[in-house]
Amino acid sequence: MKNILVVVYFFYITFSSSIYANIDLEAVSQDFILKTVKIDIPGYPKAFNPSIIRWKGSLLLSFREIPDPKAMFNSNIGLIWLDEKFKPVGEPYLLETRSPENAIPSRSEDARLIEVYGHLYIVYSDNIDLKITRGGFRVFIGEIKFDGNKFSLHDIERLSIYEGESQLIREKNWVPFVYDHDLLLAYSLNSHKIFRPILGTGECETIADSKGLFDWDWGDLRGGTPGISLNDDEYLAFFHCSKDIPTLHSEGKTISHYFMGGYTFSKQPPFEIKRISPNPIVAKGFYTGTVYKPYWKQVRAIFPCGLLVEGDFVWVAYGRADYECWMIKLDKKIFLNSLKPVICE
Repeated sequence: MKNILVVVYFFYITFSSSIYANIDLEAVSQDFILKTVKIDIPGYPKAFNPSIIRWKGSLLLSFREIPDPKAMFNSNIGLIWLDEKFKPVGEPYLLETRSPENAIPSRSEDARLIEVYGHLYIVYSDNIDLKITRGGFRVFIGEIKFDGNKFSLHDIERLSIYEGESQLIREKNWVPFVYDHDLLLAYSLNSHKIFRPILGTGECETIADSKGLFDWDWGDLRGGTPGISLNDDEYLAFFHCSKDIPTLHSEGKTISHYFMGGYTFSKQPPFEIKRISPNPIVAKGFYTGTVYKPYWKQVRAIFPCGLLVEGDFVWVAYGRADYECWMIKLDKKIFLNSLKPVICE
């Protein structure tokens, strides 16, 4: 009955735009949501957009921080170990994405962590040009190593040659996943265009492209978490999207509201999307709570970057409001049963 109410509720606010300003997005939440946990990074109270992975038997979290709000494009990526309750263990460590002689500050952002047969890789966006332009932001890949004391980033590679490359497009949010011993990247979600990076060349080749039919009225689907093996047939990942609307949370002002949902895609080429959330996933606290001074523009933002699938539960690491790190716990069975089939064209 609760799931029916959720569908009716989102149908109502989707097709009744004149009453958006009175909508409480958190009025109805799905029954697969079990709890949320806030993660506070010592020394980085404004850390946001975390990714997470179980590596070497422990939980490792990445996060983003902007050291100076007046230089909002300067951005760092940090790492910290967590215990099983998502509490930080030890001290955080900022990755060095520049050589010491490079005067261009780090602009690295929104990392995704993924293990490829024992090797830990990080996929992120950065801009190494002297002058900041949209086309200067490209996706980077590097290997993270840990010597028992500190982390280091190796073999950093800028992906700049690929189908559809344009100096007018700021590239980010490519979805990493592992297939047949290779690291692959979903460039877009609909169509689901898949790249294979040719490491050492800065080039990607397109290996698959499929399109699905489904109803979604909350903005264009964009990458979120890595794709994680769910079973013999599917990967699981979470996306984000945004829509400019007035709500109760924005005091009736039209601003960008970010949403997240889940989807599965095939374990075999062409990796077509098979199932998807019928509505945004919304938990208490997503759009309420502290309102911060924006770095760029005022938003109500939820931004998933990390995923754990363990036992009967799914954990998603997400940023809130461009200022906070959180985890959300989902009941795996109920959540997967809530997904709707996608018709592949």
